Amino acid sequence: MTANLSVSIIGLGNVFLGDDGFGPLVVETFRCAYECGEDVEVMDLGTPGLDLAPYLYGKDLVLIVDAVHSATPPGTISFFREEDFVSSRAKLRITGHDPGLWESLAHLRLAGHAPSELIVLGITPESCTFAEGVSQRLVQIGWEASATIADLLENLGVACRARSTKVTPNFWWLPLVDTKRPTAA
Repeated sequence: MTANLSVSIIGLGNVFLGDDGFGPLVVETFRCAYECGEDVEVMDLGTPGLDLAPYLYGKDLVLIVDAVHSATPPGTISFFREEDFVSSRAKLRITGHDPGLWESLAHLRLAGHAPSELIVLGITPESCTFAEGVSQRLVQIGWEASATIADLLENLGVACRARSTKVTPNFWWLPLVDTKRPTAA
């Protein structure tokens, strides 16, 4: 049985700041590896700041994919809820999009249209240096993160399945790394 939840899967991050581009990388791998029902939007929003609010408006579930500061080793995928950021268990990367998420949520709550549930799939970055691109290790982890998103949606009863026809990801910002999906061992 599938749930009719309105879902946004949003990649945040600056693709020119090394591993901060993990969010856009994961949503592109997810978009190419899986297909979902029409109630699921998959978007790379980069660093939207306060322009993020319309993408959160009235959703049942918003899943943000982003690089985070946390106590986990680099390359660790973790799920976080809002309270984890309030308690400082994790922090989003310090870039232009950080204030946008929390301020957008605050505005939407005042208007009564905040998403019912917000989950952040975060990864601890190795490096967020300008012009380095996402590290090779995190590029490969991006495929694992995509599968994790598909599992989460399936557990919530949201229709999502592996694509039967191969779609090649467009990693226009990663010309020098191997972006092929790793084969199963």
